[in-house]
Amino acid sequence: MKDSLTLKAGTLLAFALALAGCGSDSNDSTPAGPTTPTSSFTQSATWAVALPATATEADAVCYDIDTRATADCTGNAWDLKLKGGTRTGTLWTNSGTSASSSTSNGGTLGSPFAYTWAALQAWTSATRMPGETADIPSVAWLKDSLKNVFTGNNSIGTAVFEYGVGGDNHKLWPTYRTFIITTDSSKAHTNSNNADSVKVFALQVTGYYGGSSGTESGHVAFRFAEKTDTGTFGTALSGSVNASGSGWVYYDLANNTVVDTPSGSNWHVAFNRYSIKLNQGSEVGTGGKVGGFVGKTPAGFYDASGNVVVSTFTSTTAAADTLADLTATDQALPANANAWIKDTFNSPLNPAYTGSYPNPLNYGWFTYYSSAADAATVGLGAAHMIKANDGSGAMLRSVGGNSYARFRLKEIVYADNTVNNSQQTWTFEFDIQPAP
Repeated sequence: MKDSLTLKAGTLLAFALALAGCGSDSNDSTPAGPTTPTSSFTQSATWAVALPATATEADAVCYDIDTRATADCTGNAWDLKLKGGTRTGTLWTNSGTSASSSTSNGGTLGSPFAYTWAALQAWTSATRMPGETADIPSVAWLKDSLKNVFTGNNSIGTAVFEYGVGGDNHKLWPTYRTFIITTDSSKAHTNSNNADSVKVFALQVTGYYGGSSGTESGHVAFRFAEKTDTGTFGTALSGSVNASGSGWVYYDLANNTVVDTPSGSNWHVAFNRYSIKLNQGSEVGTGGKVGGFVGKTPAGFYDASGNVVVSTFTSTTAAADTLADLTATDQALPANANAWIKDTFNSPLNPAYTGSYPNPLNYGWFTYYSSAADAATVGLGAAHMIKANDGSGAMLRSVGGNSYARFRLKEIVYADNTVNNSQQTWTFEFDIQPAP
């Protein structure tokens, strides 16, 4: 089953709208008499996709809202991707880690848990929420991203930094959390004293600004130490990378150096502005097995309710005060190899399910029925089948960033309603707001 999303769509949208609302005039007059807004959703379309009975993630089909047609997933002109999976499928936007190019501007305003289809019908424009006078800011359009040990639940989806501490809405502050990193997440080793040549490091990110002025963003500073034995660490080392560009900067912790040509296992951690990833898997990394674990959150940075303690974050001695945490003996460690957190791709369109197995599980776009009895209540003929939640919806932005669509999954039809692994046909409905 899918892990929980770490970046909550509703939280970020509320945050972004609050920023956009700063400076709005509360004395704006209301036009006299009733008005009927003209909808910008001037086109509609239906997309029916047949997923092979044995579909995997490699079986992907894409859609272009501008042409209202199926698109080539290997090209750049697609906005929504449907990947196959075991009895299910997943949806992706042309953005972030799923982007077809560096200029992709796709995204979504939320997951199918964020909006009902009925609520979206009240929208007259994808760029402005009903009743609002300001356009939705670009930051509210969520992108596909990595989910890993470095992601978190705050407004920018990271466990490494906090944003806007003390009312400074344009600065990132390090959390000084210690992350435990292994070079081989298939092994249970929690230190480098082992016969498998597995190395284990503790790492803290300590800054985000540098360059010639010392204030340029994307210059990530960090410190790390090899965990040579239980409770014993090697010399603490410092590193820094200029990750302010559009690409990733790769770092080899074992040799304390930037890797210009990443391949195989010659790097461990990579940086792109405030995003961080590990060399884990053929898609996310380049074939490595690097995994992570949250070892320690320094005391005093958050109150009992999890709120930021401003005075601690902004203290000029914060870096010095947390240095001891890097090599502390009370760090949390994974109990077994399965506990290492490995990098995965995720999209806001694939939220965590709700419900408790073996009861029906709601995945937002569809509900999964593990028992034949529960499946029969919704017209399905066997256990382990899924049914579309046609009342759920989401808002989609195109790869070009200038056209939009509200859409829903209208139905899922099995080729044989009594065979759970027979071919499925997914039918989507779109209301499209074309580019101006």
